[in-house]
Amino acid sequence: DDGENNDGTERYKWFLTVYGGAHAQDDIGDVFSFQARFEDNAYVAVAALARELWKYENYLSFELEGQVGKHFNKDTQWEFVGVLIGRWHYFPWNKYVETSFAVGDGFSYYTDVSEVEKEDDEDAQRTLNYLLFELALGLPQYPRWDLVFRIHHRSSVFGLVGAGGSNFVCGGLKFSF
Repeated sequence: DDGENNDGTERYKWFLTVYGGAHAQDDIGDVFSFQARFEDNAYVAVAALARELWKYENYLSFELEGQVGKHFNKDTQWEFVGVLIGRWHYFPWNKYVETSFAVGDGFSYYTDVSEVEKEDDEDAQRTLNYLLFELALGLPQYPRWDLVFRIHHRSSVFGLVGAGGSNFVCGGLKFSF
């Protein structure tokens, strides 16, 4: 690999993302349909380090990401996440606004059982499945920086992995190097 994209621009393989957000009540469908409620004053702040594992031209890539998060107000636990991410890079407007969309799946571990998650399920667990959905937007003249919008989701996958779950609607910055 020569460290360049197909268009001759420098290719970055490491990504540091810092983001934060608020807990959204109800299920992930309410988040996607913009009907989520933000009533319980619970927040998360996350630092995430990712490494690109594979990329197909300027279309698709896969990354491995580790996260450390801190919950605030209603919850106070730390969170540790490992997640495999698939990212789509090609959008027709990329010469104006560099855009990528990512979906990831992995595991999330809380240092304490979440009070927020216990409200929805009294058997809430420390370890749950983790999903992320991310939209990254950047200006082509600043290729190292992106504004990110991310859904930070924990769930039991319908009882397959523990019990409980939560959604955080987040925003932040990504630096590529």
